[in-house]
Amino acid sequence: MMVGDRPTRSFRPARLVVVATSGAALWFAAFAKAQDFEGQLYPPMNAPLEALFSLGRTLSFGTMLLAVVVTLTFGSGLNRMDWRNASMYIAAVNVFILFKLMLYGNYEIFFQGSFAILIQMLVFVVCASGYEKEEFDQQNHVSHVVQILYVFSVLFIFTNVYAFVYFPSSSTVQASGRFFGITANPQHLAMSCALCAPALLYCLVHYGVRSIIGVSAGIMSSCVLFIEYESGSRLGFIATSICIIMACRYFLDRRRIVYVMIVGALALPVAYASFYESISGLLRSRFLEGRTDTRSEYWISGWNDFLQNPLVGIEPTGDPPKYYFTVSSWVSAAYSGGVIALVLLLVFLFSAISYVFRINKLRTLPYIDQEYVDLHISAVTMILVLSVFEAVFLGVFSTHTMMVYLYVAGAGSLVGGSKKLLYARYRQFADAGRLRVGRQR
Repeated sequence: MMVGDRPTRSFRPARLVVVATSGAALWFAAFAKAQDFEGQLYPPMNAPLEALFSLGRTLSFGTMLLAVVVTLTFGSGLNRMDWRNASMYIAAVNVFILFKLMLYGNYEIFFQGSFAILIQMLVFVVCASGYEKEEFDQQNHVSHVVQILYVFSVLFIFTNVYAFVYFPSSSTVQASGRFFGITANPQHLAMSCALCAPALLYCLVHYGVRSIIGVSAGIMSSCVLFIEYESGSRLGFIATSICIIMACRYFLDRRRIVYVMIVGALALPVAYASFYESISGLLRSRFLEGRTDTRSEYWISGWNDFLQNPLVGIEPTGDPPKYYFTVSSWVSAAYSGGVIALVLLLVFLFSAISYVFRINKLRTLPYIDQEYVDLHISAVTMILVLSVFEAVFLGVFSTHTMMVYLYVAGAGSLVGGSKKLLYARYRQFADAGRLRVGRQR
């Protein structure tokens, strides 16, 4: 194990085990058998999937433990600086809400949940930061974060498409026709798929469309759009589309961009006249018709309840007491954790925004891949946007929350690792200046 600046004993087989187990842990955590409004489980799928529904959290916890053990034994180990990451503020919010639930009688969730969050911090923040910094120092940009998310995307997207094809009645809300796949609800599915997009598009751009990884990433990105459409998530569909548009600029130089604009201007009237009715009908039926504005109602209700007891939030409901979600990380944290939780999230917000600005400054460095910079900027920006409309920060065994830990840890590692490069560039410039003075004499 490495502590401080001692050399690591990392080698490729151990690294592959950590990547595979970390990606599998995210996938196992995504399994949650959904219930209808009467509390009844939806119809079963098949024996393997049913086993994953019942054992998903246990398997997720076990694979995370395995990743930690392998990392401590053969990998990067623990570095004290890796704990200083913005993800820790989100973890603190979740632990604080768990502590509050314990005070109101839910003792089991506090001890189990807090230990689970600690293991998640080790795998997706501390250990991930160590591996990410190793690669950054070597300047190969084979991102540990991206590798984990690629493994997760392969497993997650495949099983959801499989469920859609073979078990449509068991993976779709019959009343609205919205697809939830192997997750608890369409929003959960849409958030997780949207968070896959930055990593998949990075693979498509970085490895190219002629590589196996690039081709598979492009296919999975198309599947993400399909799943977002079937889930009926307007936010997830738009967020994924924006990421795809941002990635397209790497394949188009200025001349090609002009050609695309000219062709688009000429083709748009024809497309409008030919396909407007069918395309608008599809979008209207999926994203508009039958949709009520319950989101704003939840926000108003949660905020009004928070104002009744702003210090620590409202008493949790249910037996045993559980998290309360208002379809927004911020309102949910205010309702469940009061001002204390909000302050912790505000510190995270300022830290995350700082990450974006400091990472953006790395564009001036010639040895930094632009797509590597855009990966973390787009991921952190998407996380902040999603947090306004969805509870992407909250939960213990929530795949989307663990993906946030991982992305933010990667951004923090890039910010920390870039200091050496910026300092080295400054020293190089200063030394060159002194040499020039010496020659003049």
